[in-house]
Amino acid sequence: MSERQRETALAIKRCLDSLAVDARRDRLPELAHFIALAAMAADEAANGGDTVAARSELLAGLTPAGNC
Repeated sequence: MSERQRETALAIKRCLDSLAVDARRDRLPELAHFIALAAMAADEAANGGDTVAARSELLAGLTPAGNC
């Protein structure tokens, strides 16, 4: 996976995490659950096979690819 693809997957994850918070706040638990699953998939796509330390280094050095 290219660095740009990782950045995009992480940007999508951040967006989905924010949407999940909004859904929970507005008492939409089923929607929050499905959004959280999508966020997990984005995280897995971005970090597949990386160690925890490598993930931390990756996240610390990235600038967002997009915004939500």
